[in-house]
Amino acid sequence: MMTAAVYGLELQACAISPLYYPFNSDSGTHRFLVGTSCFADENVIRLLTFQEETRVLECSAQWLYGGEEVLGLWCSPSIATPSLLAVATPTRCSVLRLPDVLTDELQRVVDFDVARGKVVWDLEGLQHEVKVVTDNSLRVYSLGDDPAGELGCFVVEGCTRISCAAQDPHHSAICLAACEEAGLAVVDTRKKDPVLVPNTARLHGLGVTRSIDFNSKQENLFVTAGSDGIVIWHDLRMEGSVHMAERNRYITAHEHSVHRALLNSYHDELMISCGSDHTLKLWDTSKTGDWKNALCVTRLTEFSDSVMDCCWSSTSPWVFAGVSYNGRVVVDSVPEKCKVQFLGKDG
Repeated sequence: MMTAAVYGLELQACAISPLYYPFNSDSGTHRFLVGTSCFADENVIRLLTFQEETRVLECSAQWLYGGEEVLGLWCSPSIATPSLLAVATPTRCSVLRLPDVLTDELQRVVDFDVARGKVVWDLEGLQHEVKVVTDNSLRVYSLGDDPAGELGCFVVEGCTRISCAAQDPHHSAICLAACEEAGLAVVDTRKKDPVLVPNTARLHGLGVTRSIDFNSKQENLFVTAGSDGIVIWHDLRMEGSVHMAERNRYITAHEHSVHRALLNSYHDELMISCGSDHTLKLWDTSKTGDWKNALCVTRLTEFSDSVMDCCWSSTSPWVFAGVSYNGRVVVDSVPEKCKVQFLGKDG
């Protein structure tokens, strides 16, 4: 039986991202970026490499990032050069260029005066612009000849704060944002004003919607996860001129808050989720006798603290990782029996 690989950072952490890199050609080698988040120490961004065959997880490179905590990491999903990485801190968001030789230094491309922002990249790998979520707005910035030039600002009226947002992989102009007090909002960058989706203000009870992720295989489908421990599947539709979100199913994924829930880009019935109950879970949503339930294939408990973030590998659909607040990174693979089942469906 395969065992999960564990790596311990010396400081707290709350962000992990797969590395998208033009030279990631070995499907058995998986690279992840993780940043530390300590207000009283020098923070770093580390590149961790996981060898699937040997189950070894080790640090391949480290970059100093100063005294500010790393609150978010988003590597641009592009395999073209240059490889770009967005980093959020308590006072700003920055876009950095990853070096061709990964042991060299990061190069700063641009800083945005956005505190505690969240970054949304174009999923087609285009790197001429970047979307940044801050307060109650989504802003689009140029990364071309005029870096940091604002191309558009989309304010959600009635929203106190956008807690999370996601890019629609089937429609590059569409983003979906979770707005505190207001519910879900559709942001179409071709239009002036975002549109609120009716009856979504209390998707997760009195709690907060902490994660949105679109289905990459099927249009209009997405999942939300919240501080009530629930993951909900939705179908986004138009009824006349009104956007509607029909709730298809749900699972009680964690005992406490769900920090992240991500569908697999290649096999949309696979999902990972992480939460404040110290666990990272792999779900098979095709294995269900009750519409409310799904099969938890793997439950990782090696963290001993809230699991703040998780992600799938960029080089294979079968590897995933999570990071907990105490700085523990755990990487694991989809079990062989489950993997064979999904390969059989494709074949």
